[in-house]
Amino acid sequence: SNVNKRADKKSASKNKNTINLDDEIIIGLATLPKDGEQEKEKKSKNSKKKQNGQAIQKLEINEKKAKKSKEKSKEEHSTKNIKQSPNSVKEKIKIQKRRIIRRISVILLLVVLLIGGIIYFFLSPIFNIKTIEVTQNNHVSQEQIINSSGIVLNENIFKFSKKEAQNNILSNPYIESVSIKRNIFLDKVQINVKERTATLMLEYGNSYVYINNQGYILEISTIKIDSPIIKGYVTPLEDVKPGNRLNKDDLERLDKVLSIIEEANSKGFGNLITHIDVKNKNNYVIVLESEDKIIYLGNCSDLSTQMLYIKEMIKREKGIEGEFFIDMDLNTSNPVFREKV
Repeated sequence: SNVNKRADKKSASKNKNTINLDDEIIIGLATLPKDGEQEKEKKSKNSKKKQNGQAIQKLEINEKKAKKSKEKSKEEHSTKNIKQSPNSVKEKIKIQKRRIIRRISVILLLVVLLIGGIIYFFLSPIFNIKTIEVTQNNHVSQEQIINSSGIVLNENIFKFSKKEAQNNILSNPYIESVSIKRNIFLDKVQINVKERTATLMLEYGNSYVYINNQGYILEISTIKIDSPIIKGYVTPLEDVKPGNRLNKDDLERLDKVLSIIEEANSKGFGNLITHIDVKNKNNYVIVLESEDKIIYLGNCSDLSTQMLYIKEMIKREKGIEGEFFIDMDLNTSNPVFREKV
């Protein structure tokens, strides 16, 4: 009987265990979702996502529409303000113009003050002239040039006009060109001149007119200088004034005269020429007073050969007063010396 009781207990415990396992399996199966329910859940989740996305899109679209409507309202408001109050726009424009004018006026005032300060500084006694230097002058004295320039010692170095000073100096016929330099560091003004030189004379009554190689009239004087005298010029006497120039016809004659003197100098007797008569352009006449001879050159077509004949004649007819005719074609004729009787 004891053995049977033990067997009954063991079988009862086994049955309990099997029941418990079956219950757990049944409970687990009950808790597991069915296939149809899983699909429904997935669909519901997807639909929710779609709904959320659509809602977000709607929100974004609504926000964009709201922004656009705000911008439109602002534009409409501004246009309404412009249409409703044109006077306010004009006032704003006037205010802007006033501001611009004020700024420009301030800038101009500053510029004027700056320029005024610079001018005041340079016109101060710091830059007064201490020395005036004249260079390359020979005939005209330094005092004459300074006095004619109008530049004054102890005057501000920037005060005088260079152009005016140059024109004043050039009024002297002997001055061909002039340049003026300011040296502000040494408080010095330097005047550089180029002078004309009297090389010929014209007879002018009992006086002499000094001219240079360009035909400029430099001076009228009673003093005879050591240079040839030109006779027979055609420039009117009323035009013969210092600073003027010989007329066109006399300038053409002057070219021949200069050629004669140049050729005579090359042959060594140019210093013997005392007079040159240019009245007849087809027959220039030179006078050698120290040799008591008058020479007729014709139109000076062959000056080099003519001067060789003259040089030989001076040696051959030394001390004999007379006239020498060399105004012919030297290829076909010979010069003739005619002694004065």
